[in-house]
Amino acid sequence: MGSNSLNGSCDWNLYRPSMMHFKKMIMKKYTIAFVILCLGFSLQAQTDSLQIIQDQEKIEQTEKKKQRKDRKRRDEFKVFAGINLNKIELASQGYESDWMPGYSLGFSYKRGRFFYWEIGARYNNPIYNLIDPTLSPDSTDAMDNVFGLRNIDVPITAGINILSITSRIVGLRLFFSAVPTFTLGVASNDLGIEMEHVNNFTMYGQGGLGLDVAFLYLETGLNYGFTDMLANDIPSQPYQLFLNLGFRF
Repeated sequence: MGSNSLNGSCDWNLYRPSMMHFKKMIMKKYTIAFVILCLGFSLQAQTDSLQIIQDQEKIEQTEKKKQRKDRKRRDEFKVFAGINLNKIELASQGYESDWMPGYSLGFSYKRGRFFYWEIGARYNNPIYNLIDPTLSPDSTDAMDNVFGLRNIDVPITAGINILSITSRIVGLRLFFSAVPTFTLGVASNDLGIEMEHVNNFTMYGQGGLGLDVAFLYLETGLNYGFTDMLANDIPSQPYQLFLNLGFRF
């Protein structure tokens, strides 16, 4: 009886399958949780990798766009020397003017490809010859009617490069400029023209054609004065033909 009562109060054999089933369930849950955690880390790693790739692609695309914009802008620095022919309209003053040679030196900064703009500065030394038609060309009084100016020009240019696709090798440009001009001095002359006889500021318009070949360029055109060169409202519009040879880099 005692033995039967002990066995009846705690039969461990009855609980053993349930305990094993419980342990299996616990292990199964841990395994599933572990697998889900691993999958989560894997997905997160893949997402991070994908984000890094996308960010890298965005950076590369931005860099490519910047390079394309830089190619379109195409900066250039230019230096040049030139010769010019100069004349001044003074018919109302009883004088005529003949073409006289001068020279110029300058530099500029250019940006653009097909459409471009350019700004620069040049030292311009135009020479003018005044002729009194009432005097004989062989007369002593008709000689030495030459005077020159020392100017600083600031051309502000807009242009079109017709051969923009091949501009690094060869280019053909059409350009127009506004040219504010500041007079620094008057060369000594026998006409008695001094600084007080000329305007300190003259506005020119400029148009021309340019040819680029490798690192060299050639420009030719016309400068026309829209304001009078001489002071005291004396009608005196200057104009100038020019030819420049320069380097670009």
